Amino acid sequence: MLWLDDYERRARLAPGLLVLLPINLALAVLGLSKAPVVVSVLAALSLAGGPIVLAELVRHRGRKVQEKLWTSWGGSPTIQKLRLRQEGQNTLQRETWRNAVSSVTGIGLPSVRSERANATRADEVIEVAVGQVRSLTRDETKFPLVRAENRSYGFHRNLYGIRWAGRTTALLVVLGIVAYMLWIANVDHQPSLTHVNVFALLAAMVCLVIWCILPSQERMNSAAERYAYELLQAAVVLNVEKSAVTSEGS
Repeated sequence: MLWLDDYERRARLAPGLLVLLPINLALAVLGLSKAPVVVSVLAALSLAGGPIVLAELVRHRGRKVQEKLWTSWGGSPTIQKLRLRQEGQNTLQRETWRNAVSSVTGIGLPSVRSERANATRADEVIEVAVGQVRSLTRDETKFPLVRAENRSYGFHRNLYGIRWAGRTTALLVVLGIVAYMLWIANVDHQPSLTHVNVFALLAAMVCLVIWCILPSQERMNSAAERYAYELLQAAVVLNVEKSAVTSEGS
């Protein structure tokens, strides 16, 4: 865990651990989590950098699904908020953001004519400017809301990206517990509907339901919108500070 920073733990590792949660619950409830083999395997994975590998796999899936969804959305929410050709925008708010972004980055954002003449090129210019704003707002103590919303978006994006892995794992654990209960009832001739077995089954089923409900495009889009808003508001703050310094200097 110490190998990962706060963002990586919350946005990347946490979704990956949620995939493994049904397995961990089943092992714990059935009393297998303290078995020497299980303990040895978990210790080996941890020492070999298992959390880092898991976080990277989750990040990869999240980035893949982000590319597809941004294409279907018509671009990232941040870019959409700065486009002049984008419909349904608060024009006063948009101009405030555009002026701030241009001022703090030194990049002139494209005009309506430029956007209509070459939409792809215009989006690329906006993307470069937004990237610079992200670099300028990495100070968590100064921009805590940007950092918080970035973590939230990363979590929901990655959770959506690995949703099928989570659902498959939870379903396999449910089926595995059912198979185990049938085996001890028909082969071992022992009671299968014990409190422990039923609790393990219910816990795995709850995990399956959560994986079917929690990851969604709507939650991902909502988190992306909140992050875009806070990022652009941070650009306004930087612009105000820049103007104040310029006024003092003159």
